[in-house]
Amino acid sequence: MNFIEREKEKSNNMKNCRDLADRPSGSGQPFSLISLAVAAVAILGLYLYKPVSLEELSTIEGTVRYVKSFGVIMPIAFLVIILVQAIVPVIPFVLLCSAGGILFGVGKGIAIIWVGTLTGASITFFLSRTMGFRWALSKYEGKALGYLEKMNGPGGFLAVLTLRLLPYFPAPLVNITAGISQMRFASFFSASAIGKLPFIIGYTYVGNNLINSKNYALMLALFAALIIIPYLIMITVKKNSS
Repeated sequence: MNFIEREKEKSNNMKNCRDLADRPSGSGQPFSLISLAVAAVAILGLYLYKPVSLEELSTIEGTVRYVKSFGVIMPIAFLVIILVQAIVPVIPFVLLCSAGGILFGVGKGIAIIWVGTLTGASITFFLSRTMGFRWALSKYEGKALGYLEKMNGPGGFLAVLTLRLLPYFPAPLVNITAGISQMRFASFFSASAIGKLPFIIGYTYVGNNLINSKNYALMLALFAALIIIPYLIMITVKKNSS
């Protein structure tokens, strides 16, 4: 296949991706509507019960103080906050993971954050599949359509897994792009579950050790790994795609 034919095929694939993004699908509609309603009620209930500003949640100390104010239902309150972050990331993920480690310890903190993150990602996935969130991809036009093309193929699982291992890549973009693709939910969910876990573990462990340990050398090594590993993944992906 010569250069002109390759470019023509690429252009056709991009057009098909745009058409797919513009076309809502009924798949998962009951789940998406029910889950959205439940999430909305939980978020509204949380805010009406104990109003809070984003400024207060913009620090680890503020988040810990706010969640502690819920007493015995702290895990539920924190789960709702994580769910909101997964859908609309207005609070830094690393901040919430660190707060989770301080509040609940490593094991319980990881479990709550993992469940909340995957629940929010699943809601966004089904909403985009139901409604066709083409408008949400407009600001990422070239990049998003490129990933959409990959997710439509047999490498969809690997594409999502790779993006999940890059913590600075916008998570909502991954969720929406996967939702409007032809990717199966099982592949999306399993790739997200695996790809999110290393950084949830790392950041939660760091948060827990901020108050329970003085092993600064280990914390520094962990921070370095959380920075270097995504960089190496990004370099490998770029090398393989070139």
